[in-house]
Amino acid sequence: MVIARGESPAALKCTESLFTLGNGFIGVRGGVEEDARSTAPVVHLNGVYEVTPITYHEKAPGFAEASDTRIPVPDGTLIGLTIEGEPLDLSTGTVLAHHRWLDLRTGVLHRSLRWRSPAGRTVRLATERLVVEDHPGPVVIQYQVTAEDFTAEVVVDSCLAPHQPPAADAAGVHDPRVGPQLAALAFRRWIVEDGIDGMVLRTGRSRQGVAVVMSHAVTLTGGGPVLVNSLRDQGIVSHTVRATLAPGAVLTLVKSVAYAADKGEDSTPADDALAAAAVAALRRATAIGLPGLRQARTQALQDFWLSSDIAIDGAPELERAVRFNLFQLLQGAGRDGLTSVGAKGQSGEGYEGHYFWDAEIFALPVLVYTRPAVARAILEYRHRTLDGARAHARAMGHRKGALYPWRTIGGAECSAYFPAGSAQYHINADIAHAVRQYMDASGDDDFLVRHGAEIVFETARLWLDMGHYNPRRGGRFCIHEVTGPDEYTAMVDNNLYTNAMAQAHLEYAAEVAARLGREKPEAFARIAAAISLGAEEAEGWGQAAAAMYLPYDEASGLYPQDDSFLDKKPWDFAGTPANHHPLLMHYHPLVLYRHQVCKQADAVLAFCLLPHRFEPEAVRRSFAFYEAVTVHDSTLSAGVFALLAARLGQMDKALAYFKDTALVDLDDLHHNTGHGLHMAAMAGSWMALVQGFAGLHALGGTLRFTPTLPPGWSGYRFRLDFRGNRIEVAVGCDAATSYRLLAGPGLALSHHGQVVHLTPTTPEQVAPEQVMEGARHATL
Repeated sequence: MVIARGESPAALKCTESLFTLGNGFIGVRGGVEEDARSTAPVVHLNGVYEVTPITYHEKAPGFAEASDTRIPVPDGTLIGLTIEGEPLDLSTGTVLAHHRWLDLRTGVLHRSLRWRSPAGRTVRLATERLVVEDHPGPVVIQYQVTAEDFTAEVVVDSCLAPHQPPAADAAGVHDPRVGPQLAALAFRRWIVEDGIDGMVLRTGRSRQGVAVVMSHAVTLTGGGPVLVNSLRDQGIVSHTVRATLAPGAVLTLVKSVAYAADKGEDSTPADDALAAAAVAALRRATAIGLPGLRQARTQALQDFWLSSDIAIDGAPELERAVRFNLFQLLQGAGRDGLTSVGAKGQSGEGYEGHYFWDAEIFALPVLVYTRPAVARAILEYRHRTLDGARAHARAMGHRKGALYPWRTIGGAECSAYFPAGSAQYHINADIAHAVRQYMDASGDDDFLVRHGAEIVFETARLWLDMGHYNPRRGGRFCIHEVTGPDEYTAMVDNNLYTNAMAQAHLEYAAEVAARLGREKPEAFARIAAAISLGAEEAEGWGQAAAAMYLPYDEASGLYPQDDSFLDKKPWDFAGTPANHHPLLMHYHPLVLYRHQVCKQADAVLAFCLLPHRFEPEAVRRSFAFYEAVTVHDSTLSAGVFALLAARLGQMDKALAYFKDTALVDLDDLHHNTGHGLHMAAMAGSWMALVQGFAGLHALGGTLRFTPTLPPGWSGYRFRLDFRGNRIEVAVGCDAATSYRLLAGPGLALSHHGQVVHLTPTTPEQVAPEQVMEGARHATL
């Protein structure tokens, strides 16, 4: 449970993000109903965006032409309360008590308020808010007003209104992490049916449509008349309830708001179909009623926690934080195969709602082991946008294959700054890595044949086109002029992360081609014919992988981040003012590029994802080096450092980094939670615990664990799904570990290299800690 008490108006923007509710499609920020002054849009729909042309004063071939920018849709959470002419306003009168709490078991946001008006009338307010689980399930708000010490007319105004962009925020106008404010959706027509009011709107360029409708149910205890009327004017729908309340009387309003979206034609039939879809969703929900909707939402979350719950004995604050992070990641993940996980989910306007590489490298591993159907849907989105990736590859000068855009919604490249955008070719390998991780955990050959193989093959083609066998490197396969995950070091040769991930990508592409050719020849022939894939090309993948150059410096015993990193001037960390962080907000990119400074984990991430490719002692030395030059200006960084520190046995450091990633939003550690939650950092807390402390590594189709116990903890446990099995892993004192099969046919897993068998007849095995420190490090 996440609780906020006695909030000041200045703190509301941060808690609006924290109290976001969603279902993968709708995201509703957690503002209070009466506050129409929020500077942030309140409601976003996953995948609904406007196209914004990008203007360059100097332009070259392949530059992004436009950006997909997610746009706010009409806000249905607004409810105003007036008592005998006095509006309820937290900045006036007296707040006697104000609590809000988000229940992670039910998905309901609760609010309790006692407020005394300037004239001395005391009112109690209790609200519940939930977003219905099923796509495109409505938002439902129960708004309950109780008179304590007065008899007077109470007016409740419930509105449906477009978001009005505020004046430019001087503090954030130059922040590249925040997208532009766009004009509102264009009004098309009203929706008026029995008890239902709403509107249809469309974007100007993308031609996407949105329909939103609302309905109300009103009850009054203690008798008396209730007057209701509706008004539609200037794109705003108002529903007004008037009643006279005596002490103890309770007025209850239940408001339901449904959204529907399409990518259809700008036509009357399309508008009518969209309106019908929203009305149907609303009628389904109101027919069930609030108690039934609450029960369905609770049941859905119970199912989620059965497969994903985490407990930490001895660290309740961190336990709550990881659970909160998992809850919000689930809410932000698209589930329809048409959408993915935005950097902020649907919790805020940061990064324009774009999907990045972190959907596959950070969010997807969590979903693979807790919600595999959602993980598959996210990968299906990548297949759906494969034509956009092919077009991007052509724009970048490649004759065949596909290059996924660095940031996108609709499938086109949206990054106007190519050194930290399109140059990050590693996104191809990241997506292929995600396909492999999903396949290893699921064995879902249907996905591989329908979607996965084509993704892996088309993206693998890019490496042979952009890389080459370099005689100056002994004929090794080299990749030049790319940017790795560290965006403070751009346009380099042989970025270690990129080369290592490309090597794994090429190996996997060759393996998939060989396996499908052997086991599913008809399917492979169909895929190969569709993309004109010849046998010699698949052979070339394996050859390039075998010859891949991975930088290593013999003199220092380090894995350099790239060919030039060790030659650069070290950054003056001691001389950098504290208020000059993050560095990207205060220094020209070229200043950063020419120095030895990392924004986030780069080579360190390669060590985490591909531990078998690197020599353990060199990894240990390299970790110490990169720890000293990384400023962690990206929220992605702390979780990766926690993961590797845990695998290296540096548990104090691992725990400190783990706290940073677990609490990044709950404690607003980067001072921008108000722009939306950090989905990848939230996922990073799960990765640090499960893949770091517990040592989970499963590439190859076998679960492997090397559990350790952080200082101050007496134990921890977690659940995950793997190949039709649900297991619970519990690590106790001295890292003694029990493995329990909760459901499924059974499996064999590895504990510090020893095989553990779980079957329905022997569902639990206890494996004591018995591995020396040096042997544990060898698992890297």
